[in-house]
Amino acid sequence: MLRVLFSFFLLLAPLFAGSLAKRPPASNPYELREGDIVFQDTGGPQGRAVRDATGSRFTHCGVVAEFEGRLVVLEAVQPVRTTPLQEWIERSAPGTFHARRLKRPVDDAGLARAREWASRQAGKDYDLRFAWNDRELYCSELVWKLYKAAGVELCKPRPFREYNLEAPSVQAIIEKRYGGMDKLPLDEPAVAPGDLATSKLLVEAPRREPRKKG
Repeated sequence: MLRVLFSFFLLLAPLFAGSLAKRPPASNPYELREGDIVFQDTGGPQGRAVRDATGSRFTHCGVVAEFEGRLVVLEAVQPVRTTPLQEWIERSAPGTFHARRLKRPVDDAGLARAREWASRQAGKDYDLRFAWNDRELYCSELVWKLYKAAGVELCKPRPFREYNLEAPSVQAIIEKRYGGMDKLPLDEPAVAPGDLATSKLLVEAPRREPRKKG
């Protein structure tokens, strides 16, 4: 799925080195394919704020693609780029790597629309203020809009005011990035990783069969 599109991304942008300390190699428990949506908790102040604001253990997400026989993840970091799947998994806080896929595959016309939209996103800056426009993108916004271009609305965006904005971790982010709660656009549409993870259009990706001993 979307192989030509993601090949373009991989050639355009350098691979993401990751900002978290390396953990011991983690295994991939899923039989993944292009188009699957992967989730994780990346830790740090923003991760803590996202957890507190949404009540979800997931703070980051991306879309799986295949390039030259290996799996990569298209994600909105700084900037929008691809990351090798294994590296992406190893960035995950223990126990938070999770994968989901559409119950019904996207048709060819939808894929063409998604390619056209996504081909214009590579290299864009990460959106620290989570604005609902295409000038900059944050992780779940990228995933939502990619599928929306294909004709799939994974969930309804909801305004900032519907998240838990009172948690100290969230207040700290608001103060740093907006200059205070009075400057936060409470009606700005938003989609969080946890909103995508609970979409009724998705199911958990198939898990690998355990290897038999002997």
